[in-house]
Amino acid sequence: MTISRRDFVLASLAAPVSFKAVTRLSRQRPMQNSKLRVAKIGCGGMGNDDLRAVASHPMVEIVALCDVDRRSVDALRLGTKDKEGKAVPPKFPQAKGFADWRELFSTMEKDFDAVVVSTPDHMHAAISMAAMNMGKHVYCQKPLAHGAWENRRLAEVAATKPNIVTQMGTQRIATKWRRYGAKLMRDGVVGRVSDLYAWTNRPAGWWPQGGDRPQGSDPIPEWLSWDLFLGVSPERPYKDGYTPFNWRGTIDWGTGAFGDMGCHMLDVPFYELELGMPRSVRCDPEKATSDQYPERETVVVTYAAGPKTGANGLKLHWFDGGRFPDFRSLGLPEGWEGGKTAEEVVKGDGGVIAVGEKGVLWFPIEHAWSRVFVDGKPVEMTPKDLGASNHWHDWVDACLAGKKDACVSRFEKAGRLCESLSIGAVSSLDPGKELVFDASSCAFANSPTASRMLRRTPRAGWSVANL
Repeated sequence: MTISRRDFVLASLAAPVSFKAVTRLSRQRPMQNSKLRVAKIGCGGMGNDDLRAVASHPMVEIVALCDVDRRSVDALRLGTKDKEGKAVPPKFPQAKGFADWRELFSTMEKDFDAVVVSTPDHMHAAISMAAMNMGKHVYCQKPLAHGAWENRRLAEVAATKPNIVTQMGTQRIATKWRRYGAKLMRDGVVGRVSDLYAWTNRPAGWWPQGGDRPQGSDPIPEWLSWDLFLGVSPERPYKDGYTPFNWRGTIDWGTGAFGDMGCHMLDVPFYELELGMPRSVRCDPEKATSDQYPERETVVVTYAAGPKTGANGLKLHWFDGGRFPDFRSLGLPEGWEGGKTAEEVVKGDGGVIAVGEKGVLWFPIEHAWSRVFVDGKPVEMTPKDLGASNHWHDWVDACLAGKKDACVSRFEKAGRLCESLSIGAVSSLDPGKELVFDASSCAFANSPTASRMLRRTPRAGWSVANL
């Protein structure tokens, strides 16, 4: 019996076969003298930003575009019209267009070297893992994956692939502000850290959370492949508004404010403090439902002691949806330059305060230098500009040079971070209770309700090897 290459690749995507059978790098040597051929999956919203950023590298060729929303692909390949009706020429007329990434993988297996994944969160793991199974480099938007197990497996499998370069899309980590904050943490300026306080104003005004599942169904737009949007997630009827953006607050598809913004704020503290797996988590939410993440919440995640944490471990205190820490009680000054209060200065779009044995470190999300305070007074420090880089281009350069460890947010690190974040995110399913996390089984020892989202079974026909 003869098996076609297309059938072989589709089988590798659909069945849990050994990854050794399908793993190979498209080009076994560094590609300094040839372009990186990129397939882009997810082309709207942040996906379009990722596409433009990667394509701006002079050594990148965009060879394929894929999206369940046909309008996104058509506009990029065929052109569109602006608000005044004037023709806008296509940006990537040479690229092939797809709605189903599995078809892209099977028909263009030898025609691309790398994949950029910018889909809704629930599809990150399946696409990224399938790409690594084929020996392709992967850039995947944050959060790395939807559930704890998926994040863990992406990290584990990436570690076994010496020739594959990976990067999670947390572009803020490459800014001069966060690089400076990372150096302060790495240098231990506040000593061993016992508590981290992190906050964001999300989801307020960004996407809906705290609601029940909508009833009924709406006609599926002709431009949308709804079955492909659902992908690995359970079946449900289409409702207007689910896509292209409001899926973020739905538990089946997104990771809520914690999983979404936690990547941008907690990546550096997690990496620099060398945190391991959580021991327990407790969520005190407002308007939490079985379908959506809470409208607002406070979450406390505990970690075992490590070389850079307090002797009794570390507690991560998370606030979102309009809840904030008591900034003054954490050791920030009563007054600030310009007569502002500490709260007025640090609230912003989010941030982190690290409480250490020697003082506190305010680590803003972006556009401000980190500050150190001892006994409520600022420590005079001259911020050191360590420079910035292009997070997307860093990945491309690493792919071309064959240097996987050059990426600061490679899957081996990002997967561990996002496993922690996903554990915190789903704790709202069993609110007001300290949930004990068993890392060996990737489940809560005392909560079957919340455990179901840590490691869920994909919808029939959507299994991918190694997940």
